[in-house]
Amino acid sequence: MLFTKLTSKSKAVLIIEAIAMLMGTSTHVAWALENGFMSKHYNASTFSMVFWDSLTFLDPLAAILLFVKPKIGLILTFLIITFDVIHNNTVYYEELYEQTISFGEWVQRYWMIAGQLIFAVFVMIAFRPTMRSVRIKSKLN
Repeated sequence: MLFTKLTSKSKAVLIIEAIAMLMGTSTHVAWALENGFMSKHYNASTFSMVFWDSLTFLDPLAAILLFVKPKIGLILTFLIITFDVIHNNTVYYEELYEQTISFGEWVQRYWMIAGQLIFAVFVMIAFRPTMRSVRIKSKLN
């Protein structure tokens, strides 16, 4: 298995990303169990409902692929978090950024968005070096 041949640094990145994707999974599963899929509780467009509900399946798929097929897992994780951040910040722009509240209050109120942004930065910074490491090790196999 390719994962076992990777450097400790690359393994750590993949593990951190997998844990974060599983945290996202838990959020989407909890929502689905409480409200159902395509719930009117979203108070959002059909596109947004389909997008968020799809993450119930895409997030754990990415987490698994980070170990089984790291190249594909890295790409899928990058795409998911990028589109999720863009989507959420577009849909909730006014609520997130046009209020006059302190930074501390913003973080307290929107900690999940803050965590998502931090994770997105991590994924983007780690993407190239981790992908390079995965490609080198996969060529040696």
